[in-house]
Amino acid sequence: MDSPRTAVVLVGQNPTPALLSSLTLPADHLLLVGSDGTLPVARRVARAVGRLTDRASVRVLSVGPDPHDFGPVTDTLAAFHRDNGEEPWFLDYTGGTKVMSVAAALFHEQALPRDRHPQVLRWRHYLDAQRDLLRTADGSHPGRPVVGDGVDLRTLAEIHGARWLDDRDPEPVRLFVQGGKQALLARFPDMSPAVRRGVVAEGRVLSHLLRHTRRHRGTEVLGPRQVADPLHPAGAVADFDAVVRYRHRVLCVEAKSRPDDVVARAGWTVTKARRVFGGAVQVLFVHSGPAVPGLRERVTAYNPALSARSVHVWSLDDLLARLTSFEEVRKAFFPGLGAPPRGTAGARLPTEPAARPDGAEPPERHPGAGDGPVLVTSLGGSRMGTLTAVHAHRPASTLVLPSRQSVLGGMREAAARTLYAAEHPGTDRPGAALLKESGYRDRVRFTPEPVDGSDTEAVTAVARRWIADQGAGTAPGPVIVDITTGTKAMSLGLALAARRTGACVTYQLGRRRTVVCLTHGAVPLKGRASVDWPLLLPGYSPLAGPLEERACEPARGQVDTGLLDAARTALVRAAGGPVGVWMDDSLGDPVECLSAQERPSLVLTFDDRAVGLAAPGWSRRRTLGGEAHPVGRGAWAQSVFSATLLLNTGCDVAGTVVALTRPGGDVSRAVELVDWITQSEEEERRSPARIGFGEPLRPLVAVASPEDLPELFDTDVSLL
Repeated sequence: MDSPRTAVVLVGQNPTPALLSSLTLPADHLLLVGSDGTLPVARRVARAVGRLTDRASVRVLSVGPDPHDFGPVTDTLAAFHRDNGEEPWFLDYTGGTKVMSVAAALFHEQALPRDRHPQVLRWRHYLDAQRDLLRTADGSHPGRPVVGDGVDLRTLAEIHGARWLDDRDPEPVRLFVQGGKQALLARFPDMSPAVRRGVVAEGRVLSHLLRHTRRHRGTEVLGPRQVADPLHPAGAVADFDAVVRYRHRVLCVEAKSRPDDVVARAGWTVTKARRVFGGAVQVLFVHSGPAVPGLRERVTAYNPALSARSVHVWSLDDLLARLTSFEEVRKAFFPGLGAPPRGTAGARLPTEPAARPDGAEPPERHPGAGDGPVLVTSLGGSRMGTLTAVHAHRPASTLVLPSRQSVLGGMREAAARTLYAAEHPGTDRPGAALLKESGYRDRVRFTPEPVDGSDTEAVTAVARRWIADQGAGTAPGPVIVDITTGTKAMSLGLALAARRTGACVTYQLGRRRTVVCLTHGAVPLKGRASVDWPLLLPGYSPLAGPLEERACEPARGQVDTGLLDAARTALVRAAGGPVGVWMDDSLGDPVECLSAQERPSLVLTFDDRAVGLAAPGWSRRRTLGGEAHPVGRGAWAQSVFSATLLLNTGCDVAGTVVALTRPGGDVSRAVELVDWITQSEEEERRSPARIGFGEPLRPLVAVASPEDLPELFDTDVSLL
């Protein structure tokens, strides 16, 4: 059998999947493929693989500066395939952008045809993070259980660009773990009671975890650790009271002597843990004394993004009483990892790709609106891409494939309204009755049942069946398959369906306002999409007057309303087109506003673009009428990132966040922490600040006062 000797692994911003795939795939040679922006990540993975294995070669290759362009991805892999003597190769397309993944998988199918390589479906993989398997394109294959031999906490931190400060291992905690409170008092007799309580709390948690994990394979427990600051070599950028690893997953532990400290520190602790260890991390907060009713709910109320699935809050008493064995620790914090790999029972046999029927080739030119095209697309976490696809292609009929995680509410009407506005520019916003009477609602349909967002074959089958049904009509229009939204598996499934039915495959480039067809290249766009912003911005309402007048008094202590109003006024004044202004509804509620710093306070919409404005305060109240507490630089930076994630959920690449703060204090350090969280490179930090789109998870921080705003607020966003 022509088993591959080379593996190609795509690398994105999260290096852990690339490392696991590189260690799991049985190949002598490894090629890590990223873009210019992720080359540092790929090189860190390459160093780790070189240290942990005896691979004959490990190379790193870039597809160029734009990971959202099909052409360079395909050209890069085609050149590799030629240099490889057209021999077979493994592919893992988990990492990289969606365009990179789809382009790589399509090229893999084309370069290694199944009639010459019968096992090729078992050579194309993506990581199933729920089961820790490299799943293959062969539905009858059980997948490859991921291999993590040699991977330790230091390795996981290093591939994320972090390292421990080896000289910051605090002696007091180590003394307590080794000799208890008596040893601690003997060495530090003058330690204050408050400091001693903190040391004892950390030491008791660490001792308990060590006792139940130290003899189990694949586990590692470290005491207090500090993470080196990349900008200040002698300093630390983050710290953890304890860190636990089971296989490649990590639990970061924070011990607090007071329950209220958990609420205040939760957001920053989770953010720094994810920055150092990526998405496969959970956080455990342990507070001294008995359990406090409602404490977990208070954490979520203060920061709604801190779900119970990844953030645990335990009392020390409960921890000591309930976790009395390794198996209980594993079940509490690493569920599913002890289960055996998925078997083949009930697995689906691989479907034949089937040759294209006669004439099933893409049309000579890309279909325009006058051709009455049929659009097939999907619905992912963000609904923006689905709406802009309808605007771009003006389809005669549309099929949307939602996954089980998709939010369907209001989408059919919103898509119909977008289509109506594209075909009737300048008219008033149509109501639901008009959309139904004029047939626009009937031009948008959803599959009766959601598809499995991780099952490429199932998506392909559903899309092919619907395309075939359309082709049976009297005068079927040309088919366009837009793969912008949904999971990578969904996008690949749609692309495979298009390839096998002669449809055009398109992808939207939000940064350049362009649609690219895999066959015909860039497609000119006409106008800008009319977006149903209330659907994409739940929890926000139109704002006519000053925010300072609408926000309640407690809210004005959580966010800087004066600075937000000034920035909003400047951006509206600079705009050459209409601007919508939306306010976070919680700012009017004395209780709900206590978490307002975690969201953009204002969102300004410019046709199909959105700019979120955030200005977290430097003091906050955690309860109504409670004492105002100063905010640390890490907590401020975390609030900025939390607001960024929230806008990204609704707007994806069409949204960007500008965070504002006034001069004074150690603002520069807070800005550095934002850059560290978002992994901004030095070149990006040095470039002039300007509003732009395409990097939605990298907020822009502006130091300003209402009387002295920087030039970036003179930007006409309606032209971007």
